[in-house]
Formats: sequence, structure tokens, C-alpha cells
Amino acid sequence: MAKPFRLRAVSTITRAYSHDPLERIDSIGGVNSDRTRWKLSQAAAIAAIEGGTDEFFITANGHPVKLVVFTSDQQKYLKSEREATHPDDLLTLLAG
Repeated sequence: MAKPFRLRAVSTITRAYSHDPLERIDSIGGVNSDRTRWKLSQAAAIAAIEGGTDEFFITANGHPVKLVVFTSDQQKYLKSEREATHPDDLLTLLAG
């Protein structure tokens, strides 16, 4: 039996200390409907997206923007689905 699908709003991004723009995200987090906080490493979020158990989005200009998995040089990263036209979607949420 498949796990239930969860749609999660991302409200915080934690910075990884790297000069590589593709490695700037360490983790993502948000608040559940019961007001508890959640936090996942980038690798765990990627696994959840690829496993089909979770979908993540940010809110930009009042509209939801889905996060997707991006592969570069055989490394996987998170980015927004509109990254080509809005390259700083995720980085605008950086918490540290």
C-alpha cells in the first residue's frame, strides 16, 4: 500500500556553506496544519519527491510554485519549477 501523498508549503530554507550556487540549500522546512514544525534535508526532500510521497511548494507573489528535482553533473538539487525565469525563487527564502 502506498503512503499518503502530502503537499507541504516551504517557508524556510537553510543555507549550506558552499560557494557553488547549486549547493546553497541544506534543508527546507515549514509548518504543519497542526502548527508543529517540520524540517527535511535537501536529500530527504529529493527522496520524498522522487518517491511520490510528498510535494513541496513555495509561495511567490501569492501563487504556489512547485519545487522539483534538478540534476547537474550527476548531483541532485532542489529548484523551483520556474527557475529558468526566476532563478532566485528558493534563495529568497534563505534563513541563514
